[in-house]
Amino acid sequence: MKALAQRERRLVALGILLGLVAVVVLGAIVPLVGGMAARAIERSELRETYIRNQRVLAGIPIWRAQSVEQKSTAAKYAIVAPTEALAAELLKQRINHMANEEGGNVQTISEVQGDVPEGWVKVRADLQLTIGQLYKSLARLESEAPYVVVGYVSVAADRASKTGHAAPMDVRLEISAPVRLAQPA
Repeated sequence: MKALAQRERRLVALGILLGLVAVVVLGAIVPLVGGMAARAIERSELRETYIRNQRVLAGIPIWRAQSVEQKSTAAKYAIVAPTEALAAELLKQRINHMANEEGGNVQTISEVQGDVPEGWVKVRADLQLTIGQLYKSLARLESEAPYVVVGYVSVAADRASKTGHAAPMDVRLEISAPVRLAQPA
């Protein structure tokens, strides 16, 4: 092998130096800087999580107060009864009482068994009401506690079309309400 000239030795030395610098930069400095950047991002995410958790913890007293308020008003949003059968009877009585107070006529009231979610009762009522009585009855159902869900309303005004003047209408209502089971006192 022939000895390298001075110029060639400098080029080889410069190449080896650049290779060593590249190995040091790529092997040590880039991972070190990358790790620092990743940890900085992780610290930032942890700081945001900490701040969010502090806000959640600060809201606990407010949630407790809201929970107490909801427990005190729970009877407005569900029928409180020892059994679901008794809750259905209470709902039937409510419809019967409402229709009688408004001057309507109750044909039938029955509990609906199918298509009822767990913890709910549903009642179907066939009534004879005038338009004013129907309006007042629906307004009462909407505004009096315990609040109910009117799932179905059907109105047949066959007598009015035959006689040519306002007459009581055949109305079918399906009303459901959640049940909160409570032990008898």
